Amino acid sequence: SPMNRTLLAAVATAAVVAIASPSVSHAQVPQTSKGEVAMKPSFGSLISAINASAAQNDKIKAMTEVQATNVTLVNVEDLLQGNDADSLKAAITKNEADLTTLRTTLGANTGISGVLSANTPAPLTTADVVATDVAPDGKVTVFYWKKPADK
Repeated sequence: SPMNRTLLAAVATAAVVAIASPSVSHAQVPQTSKGEVAMKPSFGSLISAINASAAQNDKIKAMTEVQATNVTLVNVEDLLQGNDADSLKAAITKNEADLTTLRTTLGANTGISGVLSANTPAPLTTADVVATDVAPDGKVTVFYWKKPADK
């Protein structure tokens, strides 16, 4: 029906506008895209992402270009509150080989490595990364854990 066609055209136009205008705010409300609800990073999603390091590595390798506006950094310290650091360390240890590969891939991705080095107050390196999560819409969440030197 013509009504449906008009609605589809309006939705398509809105989608193009949304893609064309980069967001200024990094602390944005999770938005839904492609029928998926963007999850707020949690301890559970962090552990899942660590355990999926090999698959995440493949996804990032397949991405030719990553815009800085599509990269979100998540400090693992914020997710650890009330959770078990030992289970986190165990997941990292279990996936160490895949994590090493992932860090190499991240280092080769100028978009992501640029966001890491531009982090304030402390610049990050790929060595600080413990997981990534590539969303269906191409947005990349990078989980980092800058462990204090005494740990």
